[in-house]
Amino acid sequence: MSSSLSASQLHTVSMRDPLNRVLANLFLLISSILGAKTAGTHTQFVQWFMEECVDCLEQGSRGSILQFMPFTMVSELVKVSTMSSPKIVLAITDLSLPLGRRVAAKAIAAL
Repeated sequence: MSSSLSASQLHTVSMRDPLNRVLANLFLLISSILGAKTAGTHTQFVQWFMEECVDCLEQGSRGSILQFMPFTMVSELVKVSTMSSPKIVLAITDLSLPLGRRVAAKAIAAL
């Protein structure tokens, strides 16, 4: 589970907390759904879920469940879904890391 977290997040997230484990597993499940590379209602649900996560961030909610999202999920989202907003790509990518910036740049270029 913790392998899906970025290096900067590992020190701040306790995987002993049951909620954190559930969220990490949820994002691994979502990532596997996107990895199937077949579009449908399940991918549309994932897209809406990610948009709601970004909306909650913009409204100033405390904490973010996006910290449990694997890096690879950003490019998978862009490939499979109809995500057309660079705002969402930037919000769900950890831009403080070089890998995060590269992933975001590739994802936005693919839009």
